[in-house]
Amino acid sequence: MAGKEMELCAVLDVRLQDLLTLCDEQDQKIKDLSETIRQMKEEYRILNARYTDMLTATSIAFADGGEKKEAKRRLSELVREVDRCLALLNG
Repeated sequence: MAGKEMELCAVLDVRLQDLLTLCDEQDQKIKDLSETIRQMKEEYRILNARYTDMLTATSIAFADGGEKKEAKRRLSELVREVDRCLALLNG
């Protein structure tokens, strides 16, 4: 009986080691996928900003006089806001 119990313990030990290895592999996959998600979110943010810039440029290029003035006013406000933020960051 002791021989069978030892054999079962050995099999259980091997399976436990396999399970721990699989768990480590899955943890690494999760880390890799999390990094990929982070990179894709950053790329999305950049592309969205470019898209917004292109929409603004297009609306200015094809706008009539009143719309052009409004777009320029809005851009000026945005530039002033960025300048204020930079001033706050620079202390």
